[in-house]
Amino acid sequence: MSNFLDYLAWRGDLTLEQDPFNSIDALILSSLSYVDFKGVVPSRGEGIITVEEAAARFFDLHSAEELAQDKSFINYAPSTLKALAATERFRNAFLLNFEDDTDISREIQFAAVEIDTSDGAAFISFRGTDDTIIGWKEDFNLSYMTVPAENEAASYLKEVTEGRDEKIRIGGHSKGGHLAIYAALAADSALQARIEKVYSFDGPGFNHEAMETEKFKSLQPKIFKVIPETSIIGRLLENTTEPLIVKSTELGIMQHDPLSWQLEGKRFETCETTDKISDTFDETMSVWLGEMSFEDRKVFVDELFSVFEASGCEYLSTMSKVGIKGTRAMIERMGQIRNDSGAKVRTLVKMFLINLNTLKDSVLKEKFEERTKRFSRPSIKKEKTESLKTLPEKISGDN
Repeated sequence: MSNFLDYLAWRGDLTLEQDPFNSIDALILSSLSYVDFKGVVPSRGEGIITVEEAAARFFDLHSAEELAQDKSFINYAPSTLKALAATERFRNAFLLNFEDDTDISREIQFAAVEIDTSDGAAFISFRGTDDTIIGWKEDFNLSYMTVPAENEAASYLKEVTEGRDEKIRIGGHSKGGHLAIYAALAADSALQARIEKVYSFDGPGFNHEAMETEKFKSLQPKIFKVIPETSIIGRLLENTTEPLIVKSTELGIMQHDPLSWQLEGKRFETCETTDKISDTFDETMSVWLGEMSFEDRKVFVDELFSVFEASGCEYLSTMSKVGIKGTRAMIERMGQIRNDSGAKVRTLVKMFLINLNTLKDSVLKEKFEERTKRFSRPSIKKEKTESLKTLPEKISGDN
């Protein structure tokens, strides 16, 4: 089994002229925008730098000790930059037009960078979400609103490609994949005609209304989407195209980590179908979102993430170590939710907890079950909720 860093070590000696650009290259460049390029890559219109030069400058600015403090699942990004700089394939590629607009108070995380791969096409890489709770909340916000990052992505693509005529590839992982498609949809016909491919790696989909437009239908053949076997974020809303399903060395929602995706040479190692956890999540969310107005969706998302925030954790991945104190705080917060979204919040939180194995401790599990089962549940139409009745059993059955 191998991942994309192994791919670079294996095929990094071949230039794009010797071995043309492929979907693994797109995944790597989509992941590159996770690197904190502040002070390294020039911003819009301020110059260019090679990947090799950028790597040298980045590691001059950031020590190994500093980088080791990053506990998010995207902490592999600097290693990706270093690996790219050591290859004939990408060391002389140019990085330019870096932009980073992250503001927790506005619940926005936007960053992008352009990569000139010297094979006649520019690659625009949109940064996705890490596994911070605020980052995942922005993904869920897509279910009821146009998030600020979408408008920024559309403006970025238009402005950095203006006055140029080369072909364009666009990509991103997680929310970055959604932004790539959104920016392409917002482009005028002349710009959209220059787009060769749009890559979405486990990125959220779109509402049904957006996908019924003629503009979307004309773009759809250019969209290439990849999701892991246990996809959660990539199955939010409707899929923009039939996705390729890949194997991962991780479990549960941590399969969102693209470094865990397995390759066979320069192709993804695929599965025939998504698993039970992913399917149940998709089925459940589809039913719920179909029942809710946009205002109801906003309340649901706010309430859901208020429970995660009550844990005291910054990252969803660290909730596996939340402990009794954090779990108690989450239970208490759930008990305060008395609106119609309360039962949905409790069901989804339980799904995440079981999926992250935070309830391995039997005492903690019993306490959680005892405290949550007494909450009142609003009545829901039977024909729409058959899957919800067995949700905990469906999820825990895979552990």
